Amino acid sequence: MPISAQSRLLLRISFLVTFAESMLVPIYAAFTEKVGGSILDAGIAFAIFSMATGTMVGLLGTRPLFQRRVREFLALGLWASVCCDVSYVFVQNKWQLFAVQVVAGLATGLIEPAWDSVFSDGIAESSVKHWSIWAGGTHLFAGVAALAGSIIVAHFSFVALFLAMAAIDAMAASIASTNRIVSGQDAPSRPAPGQRSEPAALSLMDGL
Repeated sequence: MPISAQSRLLLRISFLVTFAESMLVPIYAAFTEKVGGSILDAGIAFAIFSMATGTMVGLLGTRPLFQRRVREFLALGLWASVCCDVSYVFVQNKWQLFAVQVVAGLATGLIEPAWDSVFSDGIAESSVKHWSIWAGGTHLFAGVAALAGSIIVAHFSFVALFLAMAAIDAMAASIASTNRIVSGQDAPSRPAPGQRSEPAALSLMDGL
């Protein structure tokens, strides 16, 4: 089964968000030390992020309101992630970092269940193909992003990194806000039935 237009947009969103987040991951401890924290504080910050994410998913993701407006919450979470990226620019100490991690966790708590729900709705058939493209693409983009983020910080600064992350997340948020994902509509799948099916790698690249 060919990949629908909505699935392509959702994959594009996921890959963009993955790229933005993965730019910081390998050097997160270095940033924590830069603002006066320790390795322990880096672990605390990640714990805060994870707990905030889990709390948001549990409190809001299970509510009927979220289930009825899941596409709008996806866009909201993406824009909240953009705000979080920009907030990193103003972090001066570990306490401010902890606060930003709460915001990041809340944003992720909106994005993850909403994206999974919308993506799953459109792949009743060929689910293995769709999830394989997503999983493979996620790892590929995370690897490239980790290298790119390290290069940006090494040659420029953390501020440049955070602005780049914000720009990439803003691209994802714009796709979710302005395309048919929010409205729940979908365009005809491509290629048309009868044409050759696409290898997963080509589907992945076309989805970008």
